[in-house]
Amino acid sequence: MLSIIIIRIGSIKDGSHKTLEVELLKRLGPYAKIKVKELKPTRFKNAADSERVFKEEATQIRDFWDSDSFKIVLSEHGKITSSEAFAKSLSVWSDNGQRSLTFIIGSALGIDRDLMSEADHVLSLSPMTFPHETVSVLLLEQLYRAGTIINGKTYHY
Repeated sequence: MLSIIIIRIGSIKDGSHKTLEVELLKRLGPYAKIKVKELKPTRFKNAADSERVFKEEATQIRDFWDSDSFKIVLSEHGKITSSEAFAKSLSVWSDNGQRSLTFIIGSALGIDRDLMSEADHVLSLSPMTFPHETVSVLLLEQLYRAGTIINGKTYHY
């Protein structure tokens, strides 16, 4: 069974996203132990504040992540992969379930470049930009899909 931590800046406030998150976390139960850690976003007035915001949020993330975990930052600038390849990567990254995985989702402004360089992998769910609420749900769905692929279930065709 995979052990996964999802660190995200901000919480899911939208009801439909929250409903999907709860459902996907329930479905993931047989395949992964998942802990979601929501960190408080840093306030900003405009994009000119981005460097300050990135540094403050990166500090919050570093304070929480486990140094032994395999760290994956989600970014539109990351590597795009298929669902099948993602499932295989999860097994490799976790040493077949012996190492925890930490996924990091940034805030509205994105994520600190230094933090990205410290990650073990930078993953893109799409080259497009999405709100963190949508990214959270997309990630959970792909984790569920990967769990079914790894375990030979018939969700993914």
